[in-house]
Amino acid sequence: MLKRLVKFLKNNYPESNINEYLDAKYLHLTGPQLKHIADAIDEGDLKPTHASKCTADKFIFHFGETIILVQRDNTSSDMAYQAELSWETDFLAIHSTRNKGKGFYFIAFEFDDDYQVTIKDTDKFLDDQVRNNEQNIELIEKAMPVLKGFMVAISE
Repeated sequence: MLKRLVKFLKNNYPESNINEYLDAKYLHLTGPQLKHIADAIDEGDLKPTHASKCTADKFIFHFGETIILVQRDNTSSDMAYQAELSWETDFLAIHSTRNKGKGFYFIAFEFDDDYQVTIKDTDKFLDDQVRNNEQNIELIEKAMPVLKGFMVAISE
């Protein structure tokens, strides 16, 4: 899926952050691995920690049809990480902007030390793509518990 995403970016957004994806550590979790993390959280084996305790500075977190590029925020903002969710869908182009059969939907966001999310503007959308902020928030809210669980699992 990462190869399809990089190809999509090269074809549709050649001036974008492709190198950020290529330089990040790639982590793909399977269903059983995700369940293991969820069970550990439910059973209290994983204690919540602040995002700043996570040892990873830049990584790609892949689960299901979702890839999230996560990068530690090194600016002076109150945010701990910057992130970009890439969700594989059936309504955009992978190979060309002329073929609108399948592709990716992007949501840029950031989160603070307590994993509180703020949606950011993105320039990664095609001219005829419908953007729905409420839907974007719902997608992020579904992904954040999985991302948080993983980050807590690899924290110091």
